Amino acid sequence: MKQIASFGCGVDSVAGLLLKSDYDEIIFSDTGSEMPQTYAYMDYFEKKSGLKITKVKSKHGNIYDYYFGKKAQPTKFMRDCTGKFKISVIRNYLRKKYGKKETFEMNIFVDHSEFHRMRESDVQYIKNKYPLVEQKLSREQLKEIIKSKGYEVPIKSGCFFCMFQSPKAWLNLKQTQPELWEKAKALEKNSTMKLPLINLKGKDSQTLFECGCFNG
Repeated sequence: MKQIASFGCGVDSVAGLLLKSDYDEIIFSDTGSEMPQTYAYMDYFEKKSGLKITKVKSKHGNIYDYYFGKKAQPTKFMRDCTGKFKISVIRNYLRKKYGKKETFEMNIFVDHSEFHRMRESDVQYIKNKYPLVEQKLSREQLKEIIKSKGYEVPIKSGCFFCMFQSPKAWLNLKQTQPELWEKAKALEKNSTMKLPLINLKGKDSQTLFECGCFNG
């Protein structure tokens, strides 16, 4: 059984690799629409850690262009970002490289407060494992681990137009990445789904999880 780390380049997965890095493969599924800071951190982390991270991409191309072309947007109930741009991409890569007889342990990095996100794999050749939940490590503990190892703490991972962003995150996007803010507005306007994408109201979540779309 091959040991695989599903890497999202957020706090949880960075800390997870700093705690244990001897996997057969570390895989990052790139939607093409991650935050610029995430791509910059990826380069920084690879160079500093010396770890080799495999980047895979969907046959559908850039996720933003995919939704725009369909005049659609991600919602909590319809998330092609999970199926077509994360999970299936990683699985297709593993099958192509290792063959149909190989089995995998998929290490998914979510902190202990997010134990409710644990899921059994829906395919027999993959067994999901949640090492940070098993170790009962909180997000704040993971940040301290990252700093104690001499690394900068990454931002929350996820697409720049992720509907799970807090109002604070949307406002930060508007203020610091105006070109991406305009693209997010354009996606919402272009969509025929008549649902809000950008949320600037409501109580800001203090425990907003890093994007888990990459979970295998």
